[in-house]
Amino acid sequence: MERSGTILEIRDLKTHFYTSEGVVRAVDGVSLDVSAGETLALVGESGSGKSVTAMSVLGLVPYPGRVVGGAALFRGEDLLKAASQKMRDVRGKHIGIVFQEPMTSLNPVISIGEQIAEPLKVHLGMNGNAAHGRVLELLHAVGIRDGERRYRDYPHQFSGGMRQRVMIAMAMSCAPELLIADEPTTALDVITQAQILDTITRLARESSAALMIITHNLGIVARYAHRVNVMRSGKIVETGAAERVFSHPTHPYTQQLLDCVPRLDRIKRGK
Repeated sequence: MERSGTILEIRDLKTHFYTSEGVVRAVDGVSLDVSAGETLALVGESGSGKSVTAMSVLGLVPYPGRVVGGAALFRGEDLLKAASQKMRDVRGKHIGIVFQEPMTSLNPVISIGEQIAEPLKVHLGMNGNAAHGRVLELLHAVGIRDGERRYRDYPHQFSGGMRQRVMIAMAMSCAPELLIADEPTTALDVITQAQILDTITRLARESSAALMIITHNLGIVARYAHRVNVMRSGKIVETGAAERVFSHPTHPYTQQLLDCVPRLDRIKRGK
């Protein structure tokens, strides 16, 4: 599937939370863009505003938060001004989402096959048989074996890593132009983290989709991203090619994040 051009342009985005203790400027003038076939990383510690940035674009900012300024242009259309019905169509069909905790996103009383099939029926108008066949293809694509049997299983019958694979299958089911992965490897072991990220980036690459990875781990950036935006206190403090940011950071905060990543080249030899 050939795609090209800029998929998403965020311009001067501002999202504030109005609390009893005052206004929290969770996102305070963020601008970035991501193009087809590109992997962009949005990096920062917890509370830096990176997830709220994504939620703002998707129209999912929780109360008492509110987008108070800026624009989020998806193929030229400002999603911040889109009607709720339009956003429901965009989410799932044009923009896929992988959240950090699949158990809060999956329905515990509906089989995973039916949950993956739902966006195919709603957004693409597939009938039961066609959707069933597509779900089996997706399960195979994300590395879940014996798809016919697993189709009927429920979320609690899957490990954390396998549930995340189900979420990836759901997110990619309608071949979206943009995939947003928000801390997709939280609470997973190191081996499973690598497998999940390999799966996400491979599927995005095969469909020429733009991919935005939201993470606190700059080590992930080094392996998977083309470009990186580093966020702190609601603002982007550094941006550039991932290789350059990883090897020659220019902002002290970026260096602090890098200091948290184990580096073989920093291990001192024994005396």
